[in-house]
Amino acid sequence: MGEPRVVHSADEIRQRLTDVARLISQDYQGKKLILVGILKGAAFLLADLARLIEGPVDYEFVDVAVSHEDRGEMVHLTFATHIEVSGRHVLVLKDVCHSGVTENYLITHLSQQHPASIEVVALVDRPHLRSVNLHAKYAVFRDETDGYLVGYGLGLEWGQYTNRPELCVIERT
Repeated sequence: MGEPRVVHSADEIRQRLTDVARLISQDYQGKKLILVGILKGAAFLLADLARLIEGPVDYEFVDVAVSHEDRGEMVHLTFATHIEVSGRHVLVLKDVCHSGVTENYLITHLSQQHPASIEVVALVDRPHLRSVNLHAKYAVFRDETDGYLVGYGLGLEWGQYTNRPELCVIERT
């Protein structure tokens, strides 16, 4: 694997987060809003976005495991803080939204509590890789860059590059 190449600087990320937070603040003004971050990749996104949204915001975390089986991708909820979404507006935060399988599973799971609404927020949305019908209502970046994304909470094994302030791509070799 090669060296990381910056695709979005820390300043670009900050500006786009501010823009997305402004839209969310307008759309959910006066509503009960809860951010549900999918660990670990969405942790940085959740922390920064929550501080930029105007008005009260609650948050929770979930972790899911995805396994590839003969029937396709199987998703299992492996950890969840106490999530109460009944009557609330839910934003599911995902680092990179590609197949949509994980987000779709979580939305189906949370829908059983009858939230007021559920939408997806992606740090990076890659709709060309979707295998399910899913739309990320809010995306910090819509990106078709090929390769591994690292930085801003995303990393390779052993957390390599995770704490970089910018978003980078490492070309597949």
